[in-house]
Amino acid sequence: MSNEFFALDKEGGDPIWYLQILMTIKASGDKTGGALGLLDFKTPAGQTPLHVHHKEDEGWYLLQGKVTCTCADESTSIEPGGFIWLPRDIPHRLRFETECHLLQIAIPAGLEVFHKQMGQPAPRIELPPPGQVLDTEKYKRLAAEHGLEIIQLPQWDANKEGHQHEHDKEGAKR
Repeated sequence: MSNEFFALDKEGGDPIWYLQILMTIKASGDKTGGALGLLDFKTPAGQTPLHVHHKEDEGWYLLQGKVTCTCADESTSIEPGGFIWLPRDIPHRLRFETECHLLQIAIPAGLEVFHKQMGQPAPRIELPPPGQVLDTEKYKRLAAEHGLEIIQLPQWDANKEGHQHEHDKEGAKR
């Protein structure tokens, strides 16, 4: 683990396909001395699991799209330029209302390791093809190892094809 100067251009980082998301690890704990992880997310419309981080706080800066966030009993929507702060130990989820481009910061670092272990190296810098299937046993095991409590599975896993049909989306919004 180092904490020395480094710089990346816009193509730099470690791209991963994770479920229906293209995420690029821009800064990881091994480069920031464990201080933080920074990931660039590109997502289709969909919803993260309802979950709790027990090891890190999480911030999201929206570059493109529209996101609705539920944190405990509060819900808010943001558009480009908006920011969401999610303190550890509070249940939350994000709903990507449209295709989105976001930056995620996790403090301290470590969440990027979970994503890397759950995902696979992206062979192309584009969203993964539809139909990615979640290995729920691996997901639950790795989540527990990384201090994540999964309350409800991600909505991309709403059917066997790994993506939602139009009629499923309405139910997921309620």
